[in-house]
Amino acid sequence: MEGMREIARSYYERASEAEKKSIQQSFAKLDINGDGKISLREFKKTVSSWLCEEAVFKKFDDRFMKPTWFGRCAAVPARSLSFDENGDGRLDFGEFLCLDYMEKKVDIARCSGCWKLLVGPYFSCLLCLGRGADTYDLCCTCYRRGGGSSHEHSEQHMMDHHSLLMLFRNRSADVEKAQYRKEMEELREIAKAHYEASPPRVRALAHEFYRSMDSDGDGRVDVSEFLAFMRDEGYPYMQNPCFFEELDVDRNGTLDFFEVMTLYYIIKSGRPFCDCCARFIPGIFFSCVECYKNPRISFDLCRDCYRTGRSDHNHGGRAQFLDNHTLLQAMRDSALGVTLHEAGNRPTNGVYPSNSNWGKTKLALEVFEKAVDIGILVAGSTLCTIL
Repeated sequence: MEGMREIARSYYERASEAEKKSIQQSFAKLDINGDGKISLREFKKTVSSWLCEEAVFKKFDDRFMKPTWFGRCAAVPARSLSFDENGDGRLDFGEFLCLDYMEKKVDIARCSGCWKLLVGPYFSCLLCLGRGADTYDLCCTCYRRGGGSSHEHSEQHMMDHHSLLMLFRNRSADVEKAQYRKEMEELREIAKAHYEASPPRVRALAHEFYRSMDSDGDGRVDVSEFLAFMRDEGYPYMQNPCFFEELDVDRNGTLDFFEVMTLYYIIKSGRPFCDCCARFIPGIFFSCVECYKNPRISFDLCRDCYRTGRSDHNHGGRAQFLDNHTLLQAMRDSALGVTLHEAGNRPTNGVYPSNSNWGKTKLALEVFEKAVDIGILVAGSTLCTIL
């Protein structure tokens, strides 16, 4: 129970002033006589929650592991109160915090062996997870005594709650990585579609640009060549091995032609990096509307940073973010009153800087850029592509 109390205290200390006031008002409502303590009688008069009888005023008989209710057995000493830390038979505000936490923030499971509330370490059957209230959980005592021997699943499927939490975290991370890879693959397919829709001259120049990045002529663009290109072309946010690994969809340690075309598409289309965690955003992102009114700046957040409120970005205390789909609609519908622009990727000087000394690569990039800008119009005015 001490661990549960520590969690409750931590939540309260980090709560907002409004949340603290709400908790204090809840305590005052239960403390009918205003003496700063909550007695069992006061609690039963004001609360109809299951916590009233089954969590706060009870004890467990360690000999038989059966519950004995305070209201039914006058012989139960005050020190048996689960939340009554100091054993005075009443709950002060600090002890009440644990009750408030259990009632508002978490559903406390019960041991399937002895029916005890699982307020400490426990074990769960992996195969029973997802059954709602029909999960199979055991306290440490019942698990040691072989409480799962009559369970439909074997003991090898039982896992302690710390390991279970790590398992869920790893699974969530795997799902997130899979989603990220899928979105990067989609960007590759977009870049490939733009390439295939381009005239032959533009395609040839794209291959020449790819060969120019391959400084050692081995037919591959490795991480050192990639980082040199990012440094010389003025893209500090892209100048890191992690971004290289994200572009390397097939995970072979080098960038093939279409992976480089994906890089070019990312630069040309203005796909953003998160301004909070600095990671590239291949899918949905959220942009500050106020910043979008200024064509020289933008402020974008990935889904995780936006959802968790990690950024305190605002304008005079006001912040308005829209997702990229809504922003696209805003470009078509002036009713939102937002003047949008092509988002930048924080390059120091556009797609290629005028002060670059990277000779062959710069020349190939310049020729490729000019072909992209005017070659398509000559080849076919009915088609528009980013490459």
